[in-house]
Amino acid sequence: MLVKQIVVVILGLLSSLSLTSIMSLEDNYFGQKAYAHDFSTTDESSLVTLVEQIKAETQLVIANFLSNDNFSAHEHAISAAELMKDLENNITQTNPPSSDVTQVYDRGQKNSTTLALVVANIVDDILRKYGSAFAVEYDMTNMSNMMNMDMMMPEMDNSSPRPMDMMTTTNGTNGSSSVSGRHSNTSMNMENDLVLVNINDYETAKVLSGNIKDQFSTQLRPRSLVNETTNLDRLENRLEKLEQAVNTKALPGAMMDIVHVQIHPMLQRVYDLELLRNVMPESQD
Repeated sequence: MLVKQIVVVILGLLSSLSLTSIMSLEDNYFGQKAYAHDFSTTDESSLVTLVEQIKAETQLVIANFLSNDNFSAHEHAISAAELMKDLENNITQTNPPSSDVTQVYDRGQKNSTTLALVVANIVDDILRKYGSAFAVEYDMTNMSNMMNMDMMMPEMDNSSPRPMDMMTTTNGTNGSSSVSGRHSNTSMNMENDLVLVNINDYETAKVLSGNIKDQFSTQLRPRSLVNETTNLDRLENRLEKLEQAVNTKALPGAMMDIVHVQIHPMLQRVYDLELLRNVMPESQD
């Protein structure tokens, strides 16, 4: 009964996008979550990101509930409720403050810069969820950790691929996947000894990767400059590659390469996103 009640509440909130609280807001909120660590975010992009995260968790509530996995449905419902709390705090901090989340969301959906930041935010969140799902012992959203990958991973012999080498590409003629890099006969999950410790976070990463790929194709790309067709094709391919990497449980290094080396720089180039020069640490209060 509890799961059914939570599902009904969350679906009602999402359908109306009202600001009625589903959790106590007595705790003070000391700052927005940090998203897309390389880029300067906006109020609209943070709000749209939260809505997309809530939509993903709600999809999983429904899917798990229909498959009689009440425990997972309950866990995703809790995550959705926590995100709703963040959404309420976020909407009160918009400039100027707004009481209509639907209006802010709709405005953000029509702005290519906002949507590009949402893509950057979500792919970062995919890395966070993926890292949590497999108990990765370092921050996958921190690009500097890629430099220390060899020290963080088990020793590999000379015939084993390094994380940066294990990238898949799509054959333009038949859509089949092949592997590029110095080790052309390896795959992204070769020598993969990852152990799944949090199925719920992995489910979220999978849904987010599919959703953000679709949102790019249906929402962001149509609002992009026509003369960027080649780069847009590349970006779409890289989002597909990220989804494939999540679904095949790729090595963390391969995931980080797709996001930090392939997706983020292309987003910055095509949509002229502003890079953060001095990143302030998130409040620990």
